[in-house]
Amino acid sequence: MLLQFSMNTKRREINMQLAKDVRWKSKQYTDWVATLPCTNCGADDGTVVAHHLKHRFFPWGGGGAGLKAHDWLTMALCHTCHTKAHNGDPDILDFQMLLIWKTQDKAFKEGRLQYVSD
Repeated sequence: MLLQFSMNTKRREINMQLAKDVRWKSKQYTDWVATLPCTNCGADDGTVVAHHLKHRFFPWGGGGAGLKAHDWLTMALCHTCHTKAHNGDPDILDFQMLLIWKTQDKAFKEGRLQYVSD
């Protein structure tokens, strides 16, 4: 999908085409992530949610101001760790990619995510 726009300036007209990233969504995957123990502290107390990649990794995470990252960029966080992440705790935010990789490793091993070659 392309996002197209043009701009007129006093000196020239600028035409641009920007590729617009289409967000990958899968409720089935995020529901599964929420069944896992917290990838940060290990809690398995029924409060775990699928937390999407935030802050430090924009724009590579597909998110940004008012945007949510792709569902494959989620990690399981309990209520306590999820609250800390949304409050800017660097002990969680700085390690989001590690927590996501741990989640994805489990997903691939269980067949929740699969590699499909061309």
